[in-house]
Amino acid sequence: MFYVNDQFYTVEDIEKQYEIYESLSHLRECNNRRLAICTDDTFQYMALCLYIRQKGGSVVPIHSATPKEGAVRLASSAGSHLLLFQSIDSFIELSNHSNNQEGVLIQMSSGTTGAPKCIERTWSSVEEEIESYVKTLPVDSLTNSVVACPVTHSYGFICGVLACIRRGAKPVIITNSNPKYILKKLKEYPKHILYAAPALLYTLSRLLPIDQPFDRVMTSGTVMPHSWLTLLREKSRQVLQQYGCSESGCVAIHPNMEDPKEMGYPLPHVKVTAGDKQTPSEIIIELSSQTIYTKDLGYIEDNVLSFLARMDDTINVAGLNVYPLEVETVLMDDPRIVEAVVYKKQNNLSGERVCAQYVSTEPIDNMELREWCRKFLAPHQIPMEFVFVHEIEKLPNGKVSRKKLGGIPV
Repeated sequence: MFYVNDQFYTVEDIEKQYEIYESLSHLRECNNRRLAICTDDTFQYMALCLYIRQKGGSVVPIHSATPKEGAVRLASSAGSHLLLFQSIDSFIELSNHSNNQEGVLIQMSSGTTGAPKCIERTWSSVEEEIESYVKTLPVDSLTNSVVACPVTHSYGFICGVLACIRRGAKPVIITNSNPKYILKKLKEYPKHILYAAPALLYTLSRLLPIDQPFDRVMTSGTVMPHSWLTLLREKSRQVLQQYGCSESGCVAIHPNMEDPKEMGYPLPHVKVTAGDKQTPSEIIIELSSQTIYTKDLGYIEDNVLSFLARMDDTINVAGLNVYPLEVETVLMDDPRIVEAVVYKKQNNLSGERVCAQYVSTEPIDNMELREWCRKFLAPHQIPMEFVFVHEIEKLPNGKVSRKKLGGIPV
């Protein structure tokens, strides 16, 4: 059915777990109840999710590294009745309130634009996404999904694992974050699609032996720098990208990405609208049950959805919009710059200012950086402030909060 690192688990293994769960009243009676799960036993986590979904209950996934007090806080904020912490026998009762709604999968939003929100998705909507995703993804049943991202998030859980099982392949869930181990597993599965975050894909592509190219890779979550994509395309037979949000799951797939801002073609179960290239506007997702205003700025051209920036991250310089990705791309084209992030700061006199943090292999004079930017950017796009750092601060999910870097309250 699926692998976890080097261990293969069959349908019979899952059914044996179900028998154990049926013997425990706090699990057997999970219908109309909301169970939070925090465990580093990935097989146990997957079996519990499948069991609770089958029983009509609701699941609140919590990352396994979360300490007990933090897990209790997250589980309580999501309205959980029960927290299973590291063991099916170690449970904490949190609420006795009845819950008569349809079973749901609860995801916490990334928190890049403020406090994380609790997002509820019915299992039927997850099922609709899986069906649409499998029909669109250009891979066959012989291609293993190698999932090197958390299965507590919908990207790894729904797209990486559940969709792989649906198309008849066997997902390989990797919890060992050592890049050399991941490359070893990829060699064992030469026909693969690797699900990972951009930073990990970049690291792996730098370490990849010449005689071991990637088959297919999927990226999501944050836009990949152009220089990273160039290297990844050199090392891969196919580079894909998908786009979505916590409320909707995946809504677009690009089957062969050449430009990082191109998110791909909308899936058949959704309607996606945005502006055009000259007048980009908010990306709006229409599902059968709701309309989602993403607060992402983008456009559609030749049926391909492109993402420019979070609307809150767009920098207004004297009435002219600056999109951070465009400036970051120029900065990272300097071979000495390893990573860069562009954000805005408020100035009482001049309004919003373009600022940048960067990691580089050697010291770079600010005037030299400005001269480099002048070759490729309009004056209003050039950062007023360059800050060298040894590491760019990121949130626990690996994303950058531009608001936090700019000192703007979130």
